Amino acid sequence: MNHKSTLPDTEAAIQQWLQHLQSEQAAADTIAAYRRDLAHLTRLYPLPSPARYAPNHLQFALGQLQAEGIQARSLARMLSAWRNFFNWFSQHYQTNYNPTLHLRAPSGPIPAPKILSITHTEKLLNAIPDKDADAVAWRDQAMFELLYSSGLRLAELVALDTHPFQTPHYQSKAWVDLETAEVTIHTKEERQRTLPIGSKAITALKKWLDKRAELVSPAVLHSPLTDMDSAAALFLGVRGQRISPRVIQKQLQQRAQQVGIPKPVFPHRLRNSFANHLLESSNDTQGVQQLLGHANISSTQSLSQLSDEQRAQFFKLHPRHQRPPET
Repeated sequence: MNHKSTLPDTEAAIQQWLQHLQSEQAAADTIAAYRRDLAHLTRLYPLPSPARYAPNHLQFALGQLQAEGIQARSLARMLSAWRNFFNWFSQHYQTNYNPTLHLRAPSGPIPAPKILSITHTEKLLNAIPDKDADAVAWRDQAMFELLYSSGLRLAELVALDTHPFQTPHYQSKAWVDLETAEVTIHTKEERQRTLPIGSKAITALKKWLDKRAELVSPAVLHSPLTDMDSAAALFLGVRGQRISPRVIQKQLQQRAQQVGIPKPVFPHRLRNSFANHLLESSNDTQGVQQLLGHANISSTQSLSQLSDEQRAQFFKLHPRHQRPPET
């Protein structure tokens, strides 16, 4: 029998599992320990159904528990309890999904998730250039805001064009649309993702686009078709070509040092922070998975399957998507 249509809530499912263990004559101490181990997870991530948990939830939970002082051996036992519970849930309700499947029990201290706190993120992004700043300063601000605003991969940021181009010799893989406040990613490797752009990122992008021509090479200005990759690129290096990943990494680390963030800051750390901050505030596993464009999880769907209203509601929880009050 397929039970997918009648999935219980998380607390009810845990109680059912513990009752199942009792019927299997598990020791009372074992059942009590399992109850405590699952309570740690539901305290950190009180999601409405076991089917809503993703590997990210469990990995972040392990990191948070390690930061609270729980030792590696206890964390390994805890993960084992979680795995047993999700195995039972998957089999009993035929969900064919277990978020613990590829997680490993810790053999030593678990490093904290490689994310920035919201305080450090705001510190990094609030170092806004003044109105007379040069093109490079506004380019950097737009890049950093967009990385965090939309959770882009570094390669996706590099691939962005000013708008979609389609010629016999060039076709855009990714682009921004400031009118709709969206960025679109379309590659052969995955289905199209359309992501909202936050208001602060929109402001920075407009400032950069006003100054972008300062970095366009004279040759491309005169004849764009001779170098369509540079002509189409949203972000340019100082030589007028599409910006390189290494330059973005260097500029981001330099900004972090300037504002006094005492840890390395890489583009992927902003992507992780985007995911973690939304996960913390929304508890919406599937939404975050779709935004990240993960292709290796069974429940991933195209973001286009979320309605415009759902996306708008979801992004109200993003720290940099808050609209300024009207004056």
